[in-house]
Amino acid sequence: MQRRYIYLAAVVLCMTLPVRARAQFGGSQIVFDPNMFARQLQQLQQETATVTNLAQQLQYAIKNTTGGGAGVWQSNQNLLTNLGDLINQQEGLSYTFQGLTQQFQQLYPGYNATSTAGVQSPQVSVDTTLDTLNGALASAQAQAQNFQAEQATLQNLELKNQTAIGNLQAVQVSNEIALAQVQQIQLLRQLVMAEMNSQNLVAANQVNGQVQSNLAAHAILSAPSPPGTPDWLSGSVGSTPPQP
Repeated sequence: MQRRYIYLAAVVLCMTLPVRARAQFGGSQIVFDPNMFARQLQQLQQETATVTNLAQQLQYAIKNTTGGGAGVWQSNQNLLTNLGDLINQQEGLSYTFQGLTQQFQQLYPGYNATSTAGVQSPQVSVDTTLDTLNGALASAQAQAQNFQAEQATLQNLELKNQTAIGNLQAVQVSNEIALAQVQQIQLLRQLVMAEMNSQNLVAANQVNGQVQSNLAAHAILSAPSPPGTPDWLSGSVGSTPPQP
């Protein structure tokens, strides 16, 4: 490119010099050729237009390869982890708990009616269900409190979108927006998991209560009658209550 500029400068310098020609037959009269001057002027205009186009192309190339629209996205892993742990902090049974299956069986013995070893009391199961519902609400509240930070991120992306000067920056802003959309989907999934967590524990508490009631009724009917109890009270076959 530098050599081309030097060449053009030399052409311009030559064009600025007067074009002279000697007359034929040894005369000393200087002859001016306007046609030659016109051709040289046209050539100079063409060369100038070519250089201008090349300069514009170079400017476009610089803009299209200039970055600066990236770096807005930040990982929300800590937020997602804290949202799940809020249920545990409220002493509920969260989907993030490592021993979820074992703890579930202990809290709701109706899950396995044949074994009651290590079973929690019914009141503990009720309390855990209520604590889980409270933790799910706290998790939703924490997401709502993060709206202000999300709004600031969206405003930053909008500013970068308005001030993008080339293709590269525009593409980078689009990528940042796509990453922000993925984070929103993750937050939505976390809310769905918290809701499922709460619904499952409520249903488990109801089923557990029904099973416990059935087991208690069966235990009463199956218990042996105390000594001296009439046959008709003990449920013996063929016995009838005394007639008045």
